[in-house]
Amino acid sequence: MNQVNPFYNRNYTCPVCQKKFTSLSVRSSAIYLEKRESDFHCTYRNISPLHYSIIVCPACKYAASNNLFAKELPLTIVEQLALALAQLPSNDTDFSKERDLDMVLETFKMAIRTSQLKKSEPGELAGLLLAAAWICREANHEELENTYLAEALKYYLQAFEKSSSHIGNLTDIQAAYLIGELHLRRGNYNEAVNWFNRTIVHPKIKTNPAIEKQARDQWQVARELAHQQKAAGTAVQPNQTKSAQDHVTADNHSKNDINKTKEPSPTGNSSPPARNRSTMQIMANLYNDQIDWLNQIVNRGYDHSKHLVNKEQVLRSLLDACQEYLEGEIPTQFSSETELKTVWLELLSSKNS
Repeated sequence: MNQVNPFYNRNYTCPVCQKKFTSLSVRSSAIYLEKRESDFHCTYRNISPLHYSIIVCPACKYAASNNLFAKELPLTIVEQLALALAQLPSNDTDFSKERDLDMVLETFKMAIRTSQLKKSEPGELAGLLLAAAWICREANHEELENTYLAEALKYYLQAFEKSSSHIGNLTDIQAAYLIGELHLRRGNYNEAVNWFNRTIVHPKIKTNPAIEKQARDQWQVARELAHQQKAAGTAVQPNQTKSAQDHVTADNHSKNDINKTKEPSPTGNSSPPARNRSTMQIMANLYNDQIDWLNQIVNRGYDHSKHLVNKEQVLRSLLDACQEYLEGEIPTQFSSETELKTVWLELLSSKNS
């Protein structure tokens, strides 16, 4: 069976020089999403559509995203662009074919330059700068990634100040969250806390439960790092939040499945002394009301002590308390989650009687 080509040629007409040309696009059937990071960067198996999202005119080198490239421009802007692009150093790279990461980054640099020349809205420029940071991340150019992240944050803030209702292709909820995430990745933890909180209290946040959950998770991460920073008296390096999802799982340990940690006794002086124990990361799907309950415990604890105990620690303390309270007694007669819940309640009730 012949393998289908993942690419196809799409026709374009340059709005500046009217050159007709083709450029590769990725077939939707060839797009396989693997992971979505906390700043919306998506990684794909084999081919990323992001790598072919910038279209470059082979004649005048006008560059723009594929959803904006064909947009008609005012005559004055066309004339100014034609003059400005003609003054730039020539680039003979054929961007209409398959691209490596260096070529992809170059297309984004050209699109950023074009966007600046035509004085695009700050939200549009911010999106290009953020995407350039993603490409640098894929290519392991950490210093350049941080530079682009800082520039993206600057323009997102400008865009939000100008109009919070629509920023590039983001809603105001998504934009507020993303600004918080960029502050987090830049090491501006107090600002990140403020923007995540702004996201969480948005009157329409319940229409976007995924963003609400992410904002709550990252708010806890940012607040914990802010306290670490304050306690240390120095900045926690931005690359510690490079993959913020790592902080949400495994209680901020490394990405290894098994980590050595020391657990304090959960009930005070009358409990056994602390033991050396190992933690193991598992995947667990919880109900929305359970996550809300955990968040309430986290928030109440912080309000009381000003120390962050995250959701993973809350769950572990709950399991420890149950283990000690039941004194090794384990439920056996159940065949469903509902039945097990009933057995748990009966066991706990019998211990209390």
